[in-house]
Amino acid sequence: MVTRDDFGRELTLLRQEAGLSVRQVAARTGSYRHHSTIGDWFAGRGLPAASSRELFVQVLQACGVTEPEPISAWVAVWQRVRRAPGPRAQGPEPYRGLASFEPEHAEWFFGRETLTAQLIERLATAYEAGGGMQVVVGASGSGKSSLLRAGLIPAVRHGKLAGDGWSVRLFTPGRSPLDELAAQLAAATGLPAEDVASDLRDRPTRAADHAHRADPDRHRLLLVVDQFEEIFTNCLDGAQRQAFVTALCAAAERGPALVVIGLRADFYAPLLRHRELVAAVCAHQLTVTPMADADLRRAITEPARKAGVEVTDGLVELLLSEVGSGGPGDGPTRTPDAAVLPLLSHALLATWRHSRDRRLTVADYREVGGIDRAVAASADEVYAEFDEHQRHLARQVFLGLVHIAADAPDTRRRREWAELVTECDGSTGQVTEVLDRFVAQRLITVDADRIQLSHEALLTAWPLLRGWLEIDRAGMLTRRHLVEAATTWQREQRDPAALYRGARLAVARDWAQRSGAPALSPVARDFLAASVSRELAEQHADRRRTRRLRQLVAGLTVLFLLATTMTVLAVRAQRISTQQRDEAVSRQVAEEVHLLRGDNPALANQLSLAAYRLARTPQARGALLSSFAAPYFIRLTGHTGYVHAVKFSPDHRLLASASSDRTVRLWDTTHPHRPTLRAALDAASDYVSSVAFSPDGATLVTTSADRTVGLWDVRDPSHATRITVLTGHADAVNQAAVSPDGRTLATASSDRTVRLWDVTDRRHPRPLATLTGKRAMFSVAFSPDGRTLAAGDERDVRLWDVTDPLRPAVTAMLTGHTDAVSAIAFGPDSRTLATGSYDRTARLWSLTDITARAGTASSVLSDHTGLVYSVAFSPDGRTLATGGGDATARLWNVTNPRKPVAVTTLDRPTDERGDTNAIAGVAFSPDGRSLATGSYDYTVRLWELTGPAPTGQPDAVRQLRFGPENRRLLLGPGQTPTVRTWTVDDRSRMTDPTDVPAEGAVAFCRGSRLLVTATATAVRLSDLGDIRHVTELARLPHGPADDVPLPVCSPGGSLLAVLGARSRTARLWDVTDARRPAALSTLSMSSHTNALNTALFSADSRLLATASLDHTARLWDLTDPRRPIEASTLAGHTDAVNTVAFSPVGRLLATGANDGTIRLWDVTDPYHPSALATLTGHTSYLEEVTFSPDGRTLASSSGDHTVRLWDVGDPGRPVKLATLTGHTATVNTLTFTSDAHHLATASADGTVRIWDLDPERIADRVCALAHPTVTRAEWDRHFPGIGYRPPCRTASSG
Repeated sequence: MVTRDDFGRELTLLRQEAGLSVRQVAARTGSYRHHSTIGDWFAGRGLPAASSRELFVQVLQACGVTEPEPISAWVAVWQRVRRAPGPRAQGPEPYRGLASFEPEHAEWFFGRETLTAQLIERLATAYEAGGGMQVVVGASGSGKSSLLRAGLIPAVRHGKLAGDGWSVRLFTPGRSPLDELAAQLAAATGLPAEDVASDLRDRPTRAADHAHRADPDRHRLLLVVDQFEEIFTNCLDGAQRQAFVTALCAAAERGPALVVIGLRADFYAPLLRHRELVAAVCAHQLTVTPMADADLRRAITEPARKAGVEVTDGLVELLLSEVGSGGPGDGPTRTPDAAVLPLLSHALLATWRHSRDRRLTVADYREVGGIDRAVAASADEVYAEFDEHQRHLARQVFLGLVHIAADAPDTRRRREWAELVTECDGSTGQVTEVLDRFVAQRLITVDADRIQLSHEALLTAWPLLRGWLEIDRAGMLTRRHLVEAATTWQREQRDPAALYRGARLAVARDWAQRSGAPALSPVARDFLAASVSRELAEQHADRRRTRRLRQLVAGLTVLFLLATTMTVLAVRAQRISTQQRDEAVSRQVAEEVHLLRGDNPALANQLSLAAYRLARTPQARGALLSSFAAPYFIRLTGHTGYVHAVKFSPDHRLLASASSDRTVRLWDTTHPHRPTLRAALDAASDYVSSVAFSPDGATLVTTSADRTVGLWDVRDPSHATRITVLTGHADAVNQAAVSPDGRTLATASSDRTVRLWDVTDRRHPRPLATLTGKRAMFSVAFSPDGRTLAAGDERDVRLWDVTDPLRPAVTAMLTGHTDAVSAIAFGPDSRTLATGSYDRTARLWSLTDITARAGTASSVLSDHTGLVYSVAFSPDGRTLATGGGDATARLWNVTNPRKPVAVTTLDRPTDERGDTNAIAGVAFSPDGRSLATGSYDYTVRLWELTGPAPTGQPDAVRQLRFGPENRRLLLGPGQTPTVRTWTVDDRSRMTDPTDVPAEGAVAFCRGSRLLVTATATAVRLSDLGDIRHVTELARLPHGPADDVPLPVCSPGGSLLAVLGARSRTARLWDVTDARRPAALSTLSMSSHTNALNTALFSADSRLLATASLDHTARLWDLTDPRRPIEASTLAGHTDAVNTVAFSPVGRLLATGANDGTIRLWDVTDPYHPSALATLTGHTSYLEEVTFSPDGRTLASSSGDHTVRLWDVGDPGRPVKLATLTGHTATVNTLTFTSDAHHLATASADGTVRIWDLDPERIADRVCALAHPTVTRAEWDRHFPGIGYRPPCRTASSG
């Protein structure tokens, strides 16, 4: 039964079954004088009033209903029907007032047709993708609920979303969102709700299985979650909140179901704390914006038209003006404030109720108070008719229906009917009477056994309610916290430990004493009473009166602070919300850029900078500082096939790329960081295999599998024209080369020939000679002096003397490759030749050593794991680039061709190695600062060579140190027994790698001018003043042959300690004169119960710290190095201690261990050190920690592949600064420059990196290289809801 007609009909059937007339029923109740009133009940003309409850029960008993249970059921139905507003006698109500539209009101829902269609379209796209989540966000009062209920759901049910057959489940989260979801899934699947709820509590991701079970064939389940913010306001259980989010995302992602959530915009920041929802917010957000003028006009006039009511034109224009649309001076596109819609709807409803002659006029509208006063007028009218007790009940009811929080906006609160009545100071009938009056005015909505404010607009539109909230805000917060604590107490079986005590109890007691503890549930009253009893018992045990006085003072103080805090928070709420949102978005973007950096570093770096400028979180700072951890490149896209070759013009103006899409693209590289496409040439009828420029850059040569060679005039690249086509080859032409004087062209073909052409007259080339071989020819190159031509076939390399191109002569055959020679390049001096082959190697040949018409390679480069497709020398001849099928380009220092040294690997991180990412072409720019690569992923990349990570020592361990004035960097041995050194320039670029033999463990002393190496049998001291001529100065004995020596130098370089890791001993030496070291003492460290890991001197050399496998570090007093003394033990780590570091002042010690933690110790008194702080965050063991020279920053490296920076300016409260990412294996060692501006790291991944630690310098470099700048669409994807602010402003970005 829903209406009074239903109620009257069922009551009449009950009377007829008893065989009674209305008068007989009245007579049996003893209320014959009320027979007309009773007759109205049977006729459906009226309902029993709240004060007539006893009479209504007597009527039921007269009709034969005598058992308590049926009587209770009839009473419940009567109360429910009474709370439902009845229809207006003059016809259907055209407006909803403050209440939202429901699915059954769809025919009255106007103005949101376009937005509904957009939502349907997005859901259709998600349905085709197999499921997904759509977030509908809008301000309070914007119409989110009505859009979902009266717009979306009816549209789906009418087949507008991929046809019919949808199971639509609409719900709000409430206090127990997981149980609400379980109930909906149970209804969709037919399973018991409790079984589904239990399943979801155990494994929230099982929601996907239940969603699939709802419609296993067509996946037509639509979950609509309205008022999603209730999970933050009504749900007090954080675990259940997270489980609900997880389950909902699982249903959307793997169900697959379509999930739509409606969110109030104020709760955007709390939503972003759930990482599972961030992706939906970023990619699938629909904002409910204010209505445009035309839509608002429809929302006003169409419901009235449908109800047969006229809205006068003057009223329409007045309404549009008052809501801010179409008013005087406003343009036609101005839109109203979204929050005014419920106030407008209520004003229209009140005007309709007040209208006469089925016309809504300006006079009626003015009389009910207009938009600004209609809600208040309706509420005040009801309130004014109440007596004092009813007004008290009305205040309790409304305050009970509002959710108050210190860190969130006020919101309405859905309550159980019985729960709300229990909390009020009145009987059920009295509370019901008050509620009915507000329900009739549509200010309160009742749904079954639940009750709530019709809309949150009431919170601000009714001044009296707003005043109640402001006057007693602190008291309401106290009451809310009390109820939450009582609920926890009840859930914990009334555990005394959960009771209030101290300041919290004092605040609660004070509030209860002042207010009389209104609207408290029995459990809350019991909780407060139990807390007070416990407190009184404790006071009685120990100076009751004094303690009571102190607690009262403390309570008053806390209450005052609480009230003050509430005031401050209210003022700062918006700013805090914005700050929280910015910090959440900043952290999220910082995480996203790690995935972007491998494919699009320009975009990733700009996003890192934008995130840092939005909020300087540790995550954003780390992402920014890691911007250039990997080699930087710019992507050039446009080809639709493999890119086989790339070549720069001699003047650096152009880059040409050749592709299997049969085109050649010309790129303007005048500004190397801003390349632009100048032309795309349709070069051949089959794939284009190579490109070459003439020495003057005016002519471009292309070769193709269609057996032709093309010559192009590229003096005006935007209007390049084909000059001529050379034919004659009988198979694919694989490569071409132009002689240094530009007169001769050589072409290599699979027809086993190399042809020479005279191209002095570009328009009329003529053949000169044909060089034949026994196999297909793949590659060809002229020497820079023009005297030699080299060509590679399926295995060998042939050299010809082409001084006279009409009569070329074979001079040598180079053998060694075991597969096709795919690439050839001469060094600038014409004396070195590099070749690349399908046998996965590149080889260097010294042409001065070739005799007797044959030669062998000087060296073989075998690091590639795929076919080697291309080779190229840098302009100065010191660097060789190779490109291979393993998706890498590698750079080699070939200053000494017999001993090439790997410099770096240009590697685009990808999970798809092999042919689809093979690098088929490499080319240096004429200035040597850039390298172009062409790849089988259809792209060209321009790599910045000013600072790539150089190749270090694979598995290198300590040490890594800067030399004098930071001009040299030295790295200890790894898999090979050598120390590798680099020259470091002003921009931290590492060049001239040099290897120095060094066997065993090493230490760098005296500003890295002295090298100490230690093996099991001897310790050697060597002079590193001239890195190319290292001189041994002295040799010292060491201990047992099976021991592991660990050499350590004091900062000043006068002391040397050589520790035996296994023997747990140390020998101290005076090495002031490194040629004549003097033994000082031998120190037993047997107090360590396991092997030693490392040791370090303090800055003043008075202390030595040792780290051990026994989970401890120890301090040794070396004030008198001839008589060292054990000072103390530092215990606390739960695993082996791997590293120790003293601050420059020496008062602070850091230790790092396998337990993943760093501990800071105050060692001002080394005999009584004290623990200061424990730093956590690394997810694997610590390798090394070190302080910056100013002592304010601590850097740590770990097996988790990261480096972390910590602010230890206040060592008792260290703060995480940043996490540096880029290494792909354990970071073994690290060191600061002397000015602390840079940090060098070496990793087991075989690379050494120098990190610039100044975010502003990094920002300048990001913007200098940014191309293209971040677009508005990219910005909106990563920074939803935040205005477009590209971090690097250019003309294009505004």
